[in-house]
Amino acid sequence: MSNIMFVETFRIKVYVIADYLEKVLAAISSATNLKYGNYDGVSWCSHPGIERCTPRAGSDTYGGEIDKPFSIASTKIEFSIPRDKELLSKVVASIFEHHPWDEPVICITESVDTRKNGVV
Repeated sequence: MSNIMFVETFRIKVYVIADYLEKVLAAISSATNLKYGNYDGVSWCSHPGIERCTPRAGSDTYGGEIDKPFSIASTKIEFSIPRDKELLSKVVASIFEHHPWDEPVICITESVDTRKNGVV
């Protein structure tokens, strides 16, 4: 297994409602090719879950009303990119630009992913 390599990455998770799933995926793809070895466009989408919040004064809410609990089905998009802060900033900006929430939930962790055959 000497052809297995370890690549430092950022693992990014973002939650989005169905009406915006393809728009947000397209925005991410415009910022990066989501390359994973010999594959482009690599991402994972979870089955819908329920996103919950209570919008407060000052929020630019896409759904719900100020000071009233709100919930809606959403899907988690997960993907990794090389650990490059400039690329990370570009990806996050593309998500904010195309996501319906004014505060999209974006989780970023430093990770290590595997690749083989020398292809990052």
